[in-house]
Amino acid sequence: MKDFDEIASELAFFEQHATEAEEDARAYRSHVATVEPASGVVTMLDFGCGSGRFTARFLEQAAWPPERLRLTLVEPAESTRREALDRLARYSSSPIAESSALPIVHDGHFDIVLANHVLYYVPDLADTLRGLIAALAPQGCLLLAIAARTNLLCELWSDAFTLLGREVPYNTSEDVATALRALNATYEKQQVPYELSFADSRENRLKILRFLLADHLAQIPREPLLARFDQFSRAGRIDIHTASDHYTLKP
Repeated sequence: MKDFDEIASELAFFEQHATEAEEDARAYRSHVATVEPASGVVTMLDFGCGSGRFTARFLEQAAWPPERLRLTLVEPAESTRREALDRLARYSSSPIAESSALPIVHDGHFDIVLANHVLYYVPDLADTLRGLIAALAPQGCLLLAIAARTNLLCELWSDAFTLLGREVPYNTSEDVATALRALNATYEKQQVPYELSFADSRENRLKILRFLLADHLAQIPREPLLARFDQFSRAGRIDIHTASDHYTLKP
């Protein structure tokens, strides 16, 4: 597991310099348009909402009137969950439900279940996916994004933990696909490209490494990992073109 409170500034740096969130929200919107009710209430579960910054971007694009949205947030870190509640309050005129874990009492309830770049860190991937699928209403849609091992950031994980003599302790898209097949789940998958671009400096490279590795970085030789950015350095900037995998599931 990774404590995002300890790397808040590094997370903010990544969010400011990557187009990932913008591209993810745009890709989700094309799917939501096919499943959202034409009128009446829209029920949505955001699993791993974090501070709610991405959720706010998603809801801005969805543009539902606040009286239509019934929102449930799942986030294990209480302080982060409180931040999300404050940030998202204006998007729903109903009280926002919130929990530290997946609310099984809401099985078959949600039109939209969102799991945006959070499944890396769940220890029980198959059970989590089973619960997210079970939470869908009959016409609902599960939207999730996660990077594959070919994503540079996942390659940096692999390099780092190899230096530690350990397996990568996080899930990737390949693990999600394996778990979904084991669950006999039917899904669509697409690659969503994005860019990560920032001024090239040792400190900025370290910010990305701290974002990826948190307290693990202190145990790992840094120079081999810092050198991995060299191939992306041009005219004083790091420009990385990579992608995430998006999965779309319906009951």
